[in-house]
Amino acid sequence: MSASEKIKEYKNALRVGWFLAYRQIRHAGKGTTSLIIFIMVLTFLNLVVVSGLLVGLIAGSFQQFREGYSGEVIITPAPGRSYVENSAPLISYLENHPGVSTVSPRHSTSAQILGTLSDLPEKNERPNRIGARLVGIDPGREEALTRFSRFVAYGENLRPDQEGYILIGANLLKKYSSFADANIPGLDLLKDVDVGSRVRLTITLTDGAVVRKDFTVKGVLKSKIDEVSARIFITDKELKRMLPINQEQFQEIAVRSDYARAPALVSELKEFMGSHAALIQTTDQAIPSFLRDIETTMGILGNALSSIALVVASITIFIVIFINAVTKRKFIGIMKGIGISPQAIQFSYVLQALFYGLSGSFLGLILTFGVLKPYFNAHPINFPFSDGILVATPDGAAVRVIILVVVTLFAGYIPAKLIVRRNTLDAILGR
Repeated sequence: MSASEKIKEYKNALRVGWFLAYRQIRHAGKGTTSLIIFIMVLTFLNLVVVSGLLVGLIAGSFQQFREGYSGEVIITPAPGRSYVENSAPLISYLENHPGVSTVSPRHSTSAQILGTLSDLPEKNERPNRIGARLVGIDPGREEALTRFSRFVAYGENLRPDQEGYILIGANLLKKYSSFADANIPGLDLLKDVDVGSRVRLTITLTDGAVVRKDFTVKGVLKSKIDEVSARIFITDKELKRMLPINQEQFQEIAVRSDYARAPALVSELKEFMGSHAALIQTTDQAIPSFLRDIETTMGILGNALSSIALVVASITIFIVIFINAVTKRKFIGIMKGIGISPQAIQFSYVLQALFYGLSGSFLGLILTFGVLKPYFNAHPINFPFSDGILVATPDGAAVRVIILVVVTLFAGYIPAKLIVRRNTLDAILGR
């Protein structure tokens, strides 16, 4: 048989198989068909949603880090340096850059904070004091970049025209910290400090000089971002007056831009800085590598769990097609007897399996991108360390659709092949 004749034969088999599949699906029980499609929908959701939620636990913390602290680009001092060199020209460049929407430069230094000013500690009692990172911010700039006021859980936010006030992260206070009831060696928390309390900041300068100043706690910050909940904040103007340094020497510069353009912006900034030293990173580069490893591990775990659902779905399709073919052995034998090719019969069962796989995938896509993803974006899962979201992309979903359809086709082809290859006369006589 020539190649053209073989192609023609397969075309005819496919056409007849399509007709037979259409007839069988149309006359099949609606309950059975709906149940099979429902199983395929659940399988698709297992493939996409389970791994998406596991990865979303870590991706949610990355998103919070970007939106609540770093922006799309974060600039910090180069290793061995205490400030970002060439800060003033760099900020001016950023403020006039068309791809930058907001810039928030920050001063920061190490400080000691004393929570009890009226009573001295008793003998052998540790003073009510802890060390923390002190950050000086411009409240207006910070609000524009991170919506900083949303982190003020108790009290009020800082105002540029006020002095003598401080904001303290909740994880530094025994009353509000998530770790207050944990007996962790070396973990010190401020006791009896709340909104309205008086505290004393102590800063030790590089030359050994000590600067002290009393502040009133104006607010308590609560966030799942450590750079917010484990720091203390005052206005940058007040911190500048406390530190005898060049007022344009910043320790952090957060930049808000388009997420997709961030790598290109980093390259431009490095070129602009030239010989001046600074660590310029996208928010993804600034995230510690161990968190990336956790994200990868979560993805592997999600795929492992999803593969179990895929096996269950393939077995389900195999059983459905096999039972359907077995119960119609006589019918299959008669079709073969009147001249319908075995390939056409096999195609009919494979197309039925394809129908179930595509229908389940289509409904799964609607549920994932039309219902579940918008829902989890609006209502993230409240975990102690992050707000979990559903990570699902069109490209990733397309790959899973292909996997599900391919597995379904094999699950439909194998039982059809086993039944059709039987002797025609035996099939007709039920032997």
